[in-house]
Amino acid sequence: MSYDLDHIETLIARDIDKSLSPEEKKTLQSWLDEDSANREYYDALKSTWSLTATADADFVPATEKNWEVFRQHITATGKRSFLHTYRNALRVAATVILLCGAATAWFVFFRQPEVAVYTQSREKRTVTLPDGSKVFLNQQSSLRYAAGFSGRERAVHLEGEAFFEVTHQTDKPFVVYTQHTQTQVLGTSFDVKSYNPAEVEVAVVTGKVAFSDRKKAQRLVLSSGNRGVLQSASTLKQLPIEDPNFMAWKENRLSFQDTRISDVINSLEAYFDVQIVLKDQEAGRLRYNGTFDPEQLNSLDSVLEVICPTVNLRWSREGQDGKYVLVPAQ
Repeated sequence: MSYDLDHIETLIARDIDKSLSPEEKKTLQSWLDEDSANREYYDALKSTWSLTATADADFVPATEKNWEVFRQHITATGKRSFLHTYRNALRVAATVILLCGAATAWFVFFRQPEVAVYTQSREKRTVTLPDGSKVFLNQQSSLRYAAGFSGRERAVHLEGEAFFEVTHQTDKPFVVYTQHTQTQVLGTSFDVKSYNPAEVEVAVVTGKVAFSDRKKAQRLVLSSGNRGVLQSASTLKQLPIEDPNFMAWKENRLSFQDTRISDVINSLEAYFDVQIVLKDQEAGRLRYNGTFDPEQLNSLDSVLEVICPTVNLRWSREGQDGKYVLVPAQ
């Protein structure tokens, strides 16, 4: 499930202030259960805020005011990097809290800011990571990572789909986390698809990757030309890459070689993010040959104008959602 970070931060602030409604508590709990990083962020904020109690028993945090200060001072979400709990550190923390509020204390003591990148429908973005690696983010996806890549690994969190070109670093592996899987590499190029958290697919273009579930109960080593699939959030399977268009969203190119029309439709739906209904199921067994380059893929209308006449079909758009309907030509 995708969450609005601003809304989640508001819920955390209201939880600290004990003013959450039952429905808001349910939403916050769902977000906490989704990723261990979410829980770390939540616990760190509550820990920072709770220091006020040791500083002054009569002090009551001004939740809304402090939260606004927090939002003004920090430009990216902070990740937890907890301090040694020495007595002097606590005294300093309490002093900062009293002077500036708990939110500013978070900014002072907790480093590791997090960068979050999002894409909408029909939007794609290219992201250069701190180590020089490149991420090509597909539509309706999100990517989160620590701004400095400090620590023992270069960790990113993905929802949706992205293609990674990873810079080689022998001493620091690159790890892509989804809700139920992790993919670890040193330097390679591969695609990760996780629109449905329970159905994750990793396809390797160059090099090798280690693909496993988050508990590391199952593990696959995938080489170039192979893909790993997580099914029903439980079973890992290795398969060859057979779809020539698995990278069409990045390359902006579709190629069909003796391809069934039903499979052509599936590829077009995925590329253009639309619904296409084929009324004649027999037509789905017909075969099509053709290649569409970037300049030909500006609109689905123009693509259908090329495909439909070759298999005796015609197309139209119906309904408020504008879905495409293919029927036999008269």
